[in-house]
Amino acid sequence: MLTGCGQERLLDLQPVPSNWSAYSFVSDEYSDQEVPVEQKNQMLRTCMQNKTVSLPKSYRTLETFGMFFTLNNLGIAPFPTEIVYLAQGNQMYLSCRSPKTQDLRVHPVKASDHPWVRLTKDSDHVALQAPVSIPLTEEQMDRHVSVNQEMSADNECAKDLKPYHAFQLPISGQLLFVMTESGQEHIIRNIPLSSLHQQGEFYLVSRRHIDGSTSRSLTFSRDGWDMTDRQIMTADKSTRIKTKQLSLPKTLPVNQTVPFVTMQGVKKERVVEEKTLSVRYRPLYRPVKEYQLEEEPHGITAYFHPTMKSFEKAKLSEMVILPERLSRAMTEELKAVTLEEPQGTRTPFSYMTLLEYGNTQTFNVYLKKRANKTDLYLQDQRTKKSARLSGELARQVSEELEAP
Repeated sequence: MLTGCGQERLLDLQPVPSNWSAYSFVSDEYSDQEVPVEQKNQMLRTCMQNKTVSLPKSYRTLETFGMFFTLNNLGIAPFPTEIVYLAQGNQMYLSCRSPKTQDLRVHPVKASDHPWVRLTKDSDHVALQAPVSIPLTEEQMDRHVSVNQEMSADNECAKDLKPYHAFQLPISGQLLFVMTESGQEHIIRNIPLSSLHQQGEFYLVSRRHIDGSTSRSLTFSRDGWDMTDRQIMTADKSTRIKTKQLSLPKTLPVNQTVPFVTMQGVKKERVVEEKTLSVRYRPLYRPVKEYQLEEEPHGITAYFHPTMKSFEKAKLSEMVILPERLSRAMTEELKAVTLEEPQGTRTPFSYMTLLEYGNTQTFNVYLKKRANKTDLYLQDQRTKKSARLSGELARQVSEELEAP
């Protein structure tokens, strides 16, 4: 048996171009026409490069694309990697934003390597450094008033309320909506800012429920792409909700919490509940768990499959999908392994693919059965490096593969 010296990282997930599709994004909509394969592959290659620079202080936007992982039958959320071509003077850049990290990576590129993008001679504009209030249009106000008697699926009556704000947004960072009650702050919405949607609106919604109670919720939307509202306060039929609107500055200060509305639950002229809603802009994105919401499972998932086509065609009936805890355990072990040549024979599930946010890594699978244990070897298809899983983890994975 050939054994390597020391430990090495075997885990290395990367995007496989054939599993991705790219579409241009114009006037807040995606094109129906997929971009050509070479263009898509070049954009993917560029996003994987390590050479990055800071976002220029002034630039102009050339073209915008969304890149989607296409094996959606595997249950992957359809959030795109944002691809935006920028220019400052004669220098072209390609910016990439992953839906996993929300990091904005800016790569300097040669225009000749991306001939599908025209280097326009328009003037560069100074990048927005913080959200800036924009006047509401007559159309927005009319819509805000007219949408006040829509019936929802469970026969609630919804009514849009003030305060109603619209902001031009930077392309990086996050917008946090904060609810404060009894001196405690709770993040109720975490909005990663986007290169695709640079205008946002937020306002209150009132609902009268079948049992006579009422509620207030906060709604946020970007360029007409509505997002789920978040309930703030509920009152029974003997309690009324009193709101007071607070003014917001034209430009939101950086890293400061700015209140924009207070709500009181009033019963028999006595305040029984009080909450304040605020907004906070952070120029650098940091993961934040929203209040009283379950975190969505976004970890790595391990798929065992008999052929590569089974995975590529997302044939779930032909695959074994490891439980989340085993997928996590395998991922951790592959971060530091002692390299060994694979032993044993290929199994009915000859391949194992790890998948996270559209990035994948596929291994050849070998099993070596002994009297009281089973060894499981994984060989990376790209590098041909391989390692043996630890005994207990190999046993648990083998049981999953052998289960009826």
